[in-house]
Amino acid sequence: MAEFQCTLPINYRRKITSTESSPRGNQVEKHADSEPKFVHLWYTSDEAAPSDGHSQREAIDATCYPPTTLGVKPGDLIELPGEGWLKVVKVGNYDNNDYFVPGIVDVKLRRVDG
Repeated sequence: MAEFQCTLPINYRRKITSTESSPRGNQVEKHADSEPKFVHLWYTSDEAAPSDGHSQREAIDATCYPPTTLGVKPGDLIELPGEGWLKVVKVGNYDNNDYFVPGIVDVKLRRVDG
């Protein structure tokens, strides 16, 4: 068993349920207020990965490793220092192993447009 130290600061906004609808009838996306949190590591991608011709490949802009206890889910927002706000698009949990429980998750992020 191992646990990684989370010492790098980020800001985190959890996606919350909304009862509002847009004029087109789509649910309006809402997020809780920003909270300062700490992660083990984060890095940005130098260039967007080409997704043409690969049906399973997703283009991502950054990867972040927050603690499992934070409960990050797709749709949440993470602000990386100097990079702005990014949206969580995929979460991979490394704690699904009986012999190695690192206490962090692999979070894929995409830049927020607008």
